[in-house]
Amino acid sequence: MSTSSHPILLAALDLDGTLLNSNGEVSPCTQKVLSEASDRGVVVIPATGRPLASLPPVVAKQPWVHYALTSNGAAVWDLGGDPLGCVYSRYANAAEHETSQPECIVRRCFPVEKAREVFGLYQEFEGSLSVFSDGQVIRDRLAQERMGNHLRRLLSLSTEAKQPNDGRFHIVRDTAEWMSRHAHEVEKQCLFFAEQDQVPQALARFRAMPGVEVVQGSPENIEVTAAGVDKGEALLTLADRLGIP
Repeated sequence: MSTSSHPILLAALDLDGTLLNSNGEVSPCTQKVLSEASDRGVVVIPATGRPLASLPPVVAKQPWVHYALTSNGAAVWDLGGDPLGCVYSRYANAAEHETSQPECIVRRCFPVEKAREVFGLYQEFEGSLSVFSDGQVIRDRLAQERMGNHLRRLLSLSTEAKQPNDGRFHIVRDTAEWMSRHAHEVEKQCLFFAEQDQVPQALARFRAMPGVEVVQGSPENIEVTAAGVDKGEALLTLADRLGIP
């Protein structure tokens, strides 16, 4: 099959170890290749498990970034002409930045009762729980402290650990109280376990739960979205919207 008769029209790239190198940078070689692809009409899209607020500014500033797939496919964003401003719009300190409003062109949130069921199961385990909603990261102070300790341990491995906390997290007094009002807006829930030996038991229980998708981004992590949510389905929806066969 020749590439000339079946040209590449869309390229979706994960972040760690793919779009970003070990220093959390987009290398000059990667920038050159993707710029050339974009000039040929290829839609280049970062595709990540992170929410929009955690899309690294170094990625958002790339001239070929116009869309972003986030939360494992629960959301796809049209970032218009100001991707960095769209990312900053989801920061807790958005008022301190020049922002633009993105258009969410794909959104697959949990059904309300399923969001609460998943949250309830997470409460049985100790760790740092993040709830992703409308491109934001929601945590309480204990979860933020635990996540900070976790990321410091991963400093040499994760570009997420290298990205500064410059306002991208929304810290709430009580995540359970927040969930009581916003369960209908949840894109994804993600726990980094305090004790890794708890993960196999928790993983088995989540996988036995109907109506959800369960993935692991790392050995000490479990991420849950609504059933049918994944990067592939989100990319197909985007491609259809863009008229890409």
